[in-house]
Amino acid sequence: MIVGIVRNFFVTLYATYIYMFMNKFEQQKIVEVVLYILNKTGGIDFYHLFKIIYFAEMKHLAKWGHRILSDDLCALDYGPVPTMLYDAVKGKNAKGTSLAEMLRENVKFAGNDAPNVLLPEAPANMNYISKSEVEALDESIEENAHLTFGQLKQKSHDDAWYEAYHKINGTNIISPITMLKVMNADESVIEYVKEQLELDKEFL
Repeated sequence: MIVGIVRNFFVTLYATYIYMFMNKFEQQKIVEVVLYILNKTGGIDFYHLFKIIYFAEMKHLAKWGHRILSDDLCALDYGPVPTMLYDAVKGKNAKGTSLAEMLRENVKFAGNDAPNVLLPEAPANMNYISKSEVEALDESIEENAHLTFGQLKQKSHDDAWYEAYHKINGTNIISPITMLKVMNADESVIEYVKEQLELDKEFL
C-alpha cells in the first residue's frame, strides 16, 4: 500500500514536470492529432474528441507500450480528458505552453447552432503521427464517434477513470498501469511500462 502511494507520488511529480515543460513538438503533435480526428470525422464535439483520444491512447499503450500524446489524462465528472488540450479548448494555456493559440490557428468552433463542435481549418501534418498511432486513432474513431454522450460516459467510466476520479492513489491523473489492466494487456507490456515510469523518475 505504502509502496503504491510512494510510486504514485513520483508519477504525479513527473507528470507535473511534463505539464510545466512540454516542448513545442509535443504541443504541435496534440494539434495535429486533433486535426486528424476532425478531418476524419468532418468535425466533432469536444466531448467526443476527448474520448476518442482516450480510447486511442489505451489501444496504443496496450499494443506498443507507450502513449500517443504527452498530455496527462485526468478523471473528470463525465470521463477522462487530456488535461492541456481540455484547457486549450477552453481558451486557456497550461503553464509553459502556447497550446490555446496554436489550436485557435488551426481549429474553429462551428458556431451558435453547434457551439461545442470543432471544425478543422487545416489538414493534419502526418509527419507528427506514426502509422501505429493512425491505426489506434482510426479504430477509436470507428468505435466511438457514433456513440451518444451517455454511451461514451458509461464506456469511459472504467476502472482507470474510477481509481483516478476517487483519488485512490492520491491523484486524479489516470495511471497508465491501470489503463493497461483495463485493456487486459500482456504482462510483458505492463512490466515494460512500469520500467519506463521508473526510468522517467531519474529525470526529475
